[in-house]
Order: sequence, then structure tokens, then C-alpha cells
Amino acid sequence: MKQKTAAGHEIQSRLTASLLGVVGSFVLFAAYLAVPPLGIFSGLLAPFPVAYNRLVHGRTAALIVLLGSTTAVTALFGIFAGSLYLGLCAMTGLFMPELLAHQVTASRALFWTTAANLLIFLIAVICYGALSGTNLQQVLSAEVTESLKQAVSLYEKGGVSGEELDVVKRSMTTAAELLQRLYPLCITTLFLVIAGCNLLLIRKSSAALSLKLPIEEFKTFRSPDLLVWPLILTGFALLMPDSILTVPALNLLLVICLAYFFQGMAVVSAMTAKNSVPSLLRVILYALLIIQPYLVALITGIGLFDLWVDFRTPKTQENL
Repeated sequence: MKQKTAAGHEIQSRLTASLLGVVGSFVLFAAYLAVPPLGIFSGLLAPFPVAYNRLVHGRTAALIVLLGSTTAVTALFGIFAGSLYLGLCAMTGLFMPELLAHQVTASRALFWTTAANLLIFLIAVICYGALSGTNLQQVLSAEVTESLKQAVSLYEKGGVSGEELDVVKRSMTTAAELLQRLYPLCITTLFLVIAGCNLLLIRKSSAALSLKLPIEEFKTFRSPDLLVWPLILTGFALLMPDSILTVPALNLLLVICLAYFFQGMAVVSAMTAKNSVPSLLRVILYALLIIQPYLVALITGIGLFDLWVDFRTPKTQENL
């Protein structure tokens, strides 16, 4: 009798946790849809209730959260929003904690989760193009052009004219052309940021719940050594004049540079921790490193040269 009572109590607690997860994930994603500029941060965290339930209450609870939230988002915002939620949250909420639960390291879980998201996105784009007869590049180009026109119109209504307006138009045109070439990089970065933010929350919650997951500290992050060879190959591909490989090579090069930027930030994190830099100064330093383009390039270079110099390993002095 006691066993039945305990089993019933466990099922009830799992259902309660699943319902709370549905509410939490739905609210986070609904805030993103309702208030895009401010809600983008809540949208990044929408997969966390799914991942939390997977680690604490199992796969069934996580599936209930994912499908329940998808249904709620679809009912309130439409099928496109529901598909968007499912595409952004499924792999990060289910696949990443599954890898962590099987003792896959955090860096590898981050890599494979991002790769799985990109694969699903590519399949979805191919299927959508085949069924609708539209090309993603054309749709993106049309959206960017329309957004450019609206932005220019806002500047004109704001009183900007003459040479200033011409400068604004040239800058926006350049940015639009760059976006049309680098949208694979933007999508990859988005999936990586989503997975990284949720991984950070998983690390915090696993420490509180005493879950033994192989999530190392960020200051120990290191890119694979073999990643330097694709970096060199993409660099050579960019030197080819008028090659069809130029745009794919540029996107791949920037993705690899992003990995080395994270490694450079890990080096900086290790150095600040070693020298006991106050938390406020760390926040200011990280903000400057991310905002300033030249500092971003410097940190990426530090991450690359860390392969050979190994900045984080203490140097032992030999006695002569």
C-alpha cells in the first residue's frame, strides 16, 4: 500500500513539474513574440524548462513540456509561431540534456546540439522550398529590402536629408548585402547562443540539485586542435577570385573564428580569476571586449595562439 502511495505521489509530482514547465516555457517564448526587442532574452531561455524536466523528472516529463508548450504557442500565436518554438527548443531542450546525462562533456554537447539544430533547419528550408516553390535567398532578399525601405523612410520622417541621408542609405545597403551573404553565420550564432545560455542555466541548477553532469567551467573551454586546418583551408578559399566557394568559405571562416573568440574569452576569464579581479570590473571588461571590434579581433587571436602558447598552463621556472 505504501509503495502504491509513493508511486502515485511521484507521478503527481512529475505531472505538476511538467505543467509548471509548460507554463514557464510558454511564458518565456510568448514574451519573445509579444515584445521582440525586450523579450529576445526570454526567448533564448524558453528551452530551459524542457531541459530541466529531462534531467530531473525524465524524458516523459520533458516531452510533455515541449508538446504542451508547442500546442499553447500554436493556439495563441498561430502555426508558424508553434513551428518556430519547436524548431528553437526541441534539440536544446531534449538532445543537449540527453547528451549531458550520458556524460558527454559540455563543449561537445554544445557542438552537437548546434550541429543538430543546423541540420534540422537545413532540412526544414529544403522541404519548405520544395513544397512552396520559393527560394530562401529570394525571400530573405525581399525582407531585407523591405526593411531597408522602412528604415530609410523613418530617417526621412525624422528630418535627416541631403548628404547625411545618402550616408545612411549607403551604410544600410552595405549592411543589407552583408546580411544576405552571412545569414548562415547569423543562424549558427543564434543556435549557439541559445544552447550556451541554457547550458549555463543547467550548470547552475545541477549544482543546486547535486546532479553530476560533466559541465566544466568556462575558463577551461578549448576548441579542438584540428579546427585550425579548416581555418587555413577557408582562408585559402577566400583568396580564389570569383569562386563559388567564397561565400560558404567566408561563413565557415567566421564560425571558426567565433569558436576561437570563445576560447580567447576563456583565457581572459582564467586570467581574471587567477588575479582575483573584482566582479564589477570583470563585467565592464567583458562588455568592452564584446562591443569593441578591434578587441574582438584581439581576443580571437589570443584564442588561436592559445593552441601553441597555452596561456592558462602555469609556467615552471627551472633552477639553474
